[in-house]
This record gives sequence, structure tokens and C-alpha cells, in this order.
Amino acid sequence: MPVETVAVLSPGDMGSAVGAALKANRLNVITSLDGRSDRTKYLAASNGIADAGTLEDVVREADLILSILVPSQAEALANDVAQVISETGSSVAFADCNAISPDTAKRMAPVVDTAGGRFIDAGIIGGPPRGGTPPRFYASGPHESVLGELDGRGISVPLMGGEVGRASAIKMCYAAISKGTLGLYTATLVAAESLGTYEELIAELQSSSAETLKRMQGVATLSDRAFRWIGEMEEIANTFESAGVTPRIHQGSGDIFQMVTDSPIGHERPETVDRSRSLHDTVKLFAES
Repeated sequence: MPVETVAVLSPGDMGSAVGAALKANRLNVITSLDGRSDRTKYLAASNGIADAGTLEDVVREADLILSILVPSQAEALANDVAQVISETGSSVAFADCNAISPDTAKRMAPVVDTAGGRFIDAGIIGGPPRGGTPPRFYASGPHESVLGELDGRGISVPLMGGEVGRASAIKMCYAAISKGTLGLYTATLVAAESLGTYEELIAELQSSSAETLKRMQGVATLSDRAFRWIGEMEEIANTFESAGVTPRIHQGSGDIFQMVTDSPIGHERPETVDRSRSLHDTVKLFAES
């Protein structure tokens, strides 16, 4: 049967934007707001995502569930959905779209499949779909074609074929560069500030590596999302270790994102981050922690 109703669990920054894009492309988009924060409820309502009620209601109504969470919550949600699938006799497709290692995805797949659902390994690359290039939802595993039905409907869905874990692997390797590099930039700037050589470093970068300095500007607004990336760095570290590569680079990046989260501005979110604050002022605040 074609996918007509998509559930987004949970409609946070990425999930709510994805839900809005799917809804704009004539799909019915639902969620469950049981126990969710006021902010999440606001994001769902402002993006036209309907509250279906309980998780059981979602499993009964949806043709496809998109799990879009912080990595630390991904496995627990898969287990909860599998239990409801078993209790209701549903065969709903469940796409884990989180930043998890291939090993984590492979551990989750049989839980959902054995319960009667259809597990899809997915990895998101790109920002929320608010205009411009849509995010890519890489998909793999035997049921990848179900997620593939959403291709061109607000998101892009490259199908990778093969076993569960391939989509998670490309997400891990890509984020190792994009987010891992931002961790390195942050660590370097904070160290320079603490050593009293911040101004000299910036001057040298302006002279010899202007493109690098331009990319470093992303550190100025890191406070609104660093909390989400701590667990992601742990998953990347686990991925690298399984591949025979040292995990310590991204374990260190996780420490940096924890430092940012613990800083005086670590509570900021996309709608509250001070975008007028300079890079240097931001680094000074990070250095306090």
C-alpha cells in the first residue's frame, strides 16, 4: 500500500521541519505528544503536525514512522514501538533516522522486524527542509523502498541497497567530518583564548587561511545544538572503533560539545540563540566552563 500517513517521532527542530515539508507535499503527518515538552508541542502545532494521541494510536494510524531523536533515545523508542506493534498486530514501517552507529542499527532491526514491523535504516545528511536543497535521507535494508516513497516530497531519499547499517555508516562518516571539525575549531579557539593568543591566531588565519576562519564562524552559534551532538560523537567513536580506527578523536569532540552545553549559554536553542554575539564573545563564554 502507498504511504499516505507519516508519523514523526519527535517533532523537534529537524522533525517538525520534515513534517511540515511532507505535509506541504500532500501527506498526512501525525505525531504523539504524550510527555513532550511545551517547546516540542509548539513546534508540532506551528508546523501543522497533528497530535494522534498515544504511541498506540500512532502505530495504528501510520503507514510509516520516522524516528528523529537524539541518539541516546533512539533504541528506547524502537523498543517501545516494537512492543506496540506486537500488541496491535501492526506491520507499520519504522525508519530509524537517527545519528547512530551501524552496530546500533543492526541491534535494533530484529527487534522491530520480529515484532511484525518493517525496520528501515536511515541517515539524514543536510539541514531542516526550509527552502533550498532538501536533506538527504539515505536508506538501506530490505524495506528501504517504503521510505523511498517520500523521495521528492520535501526530502530526498537515496536508496543504498544492501543490509541494514549502510545508511547509518554514511551518516557517521559524514558527521565525523562536518561536526567533528566544528569540535576541533571550538577546542582550538578556546585553547587560544585560555593561552592569551586568540587575537594573534585570528590575525594569522585572516592572512593565511581565510576560508578556514570563515568556517570557524559556525562556533558562534554552536550553543543551540551542541547538546544534541554529544551522543552523536559517541556513536561515531563506536563506528570508527568497529572499523579499526581510533575512537579517541570523536570522544574528544564529545567532550568539547559537553563543555559547550555546560557553558553559560549552553541552554540556547535555535529560536533563542543570540546571533548578534561575536565569535570572540562566544569563545570567552565557552572558556568559562
